[in-house]
Amino acid sequence: MGFTAHLGAEYNAVGAFNHFFETQLTARGMPDFMPSAVVNYDYPESPLVFPSFSVTHLGSEPNEVAEGRHLDPGFKGVERIGLADIRCWESVARAGGQHGRNLRIMRDMAARVFATGAAFQLLDVYGSTAAPTGNGTIVRAGPARAGAQAREPNPDVTGARLLVEYRWLERVSGG
Repeated sequence: MGFTAHLGAEYNAVGAFNHFFETQLTARGMPDFMPSAVVNYDYPESPLVFPSFSVTHLGSEPNEVAEGRHLDPGFKGVERIGLADIRCWESVARAGGQHGRNLRIMRDMAARVFATGAAFQLLDVYGSTAAPTGNGTIVRAGPARAGAQAREPNPDVTGARLLVEYRWLERVSGG
């Protein structure tokens, strides 16, 4: 029997965020320079292909929202606040001088996913990574903010950075 963590497990929230981002990214179509939307997660060890996106979760912090941590009848817990670092990557040589335009389009694609904030179901990634199901808990993400992008050591690689804050309730059974 597979392990299923409590409703608000961080791994479930990260998996739900990643799934939501990847499915919503191309909801308005694809630009002509991008044959497919490649999304890499958490510092991949394989080389990047261009153009592509990457999502790295920078951890989460607890936020006390209820006295005595009583959330709902039968549940205790805290609100968790996570931060996702979304990057857009392009090759200067591959883009033929259009890397700046391509990055702005990719940045807009990623920002649109969270433009007015977003709410999506927390998935039970522990139960199944192939086909996780929703468990009724909601993850709420704020609009994307521009982040500082350091100059890449490789002069052929250029990027854009967005930061997205997201929240969910980490619950456990308890009286």
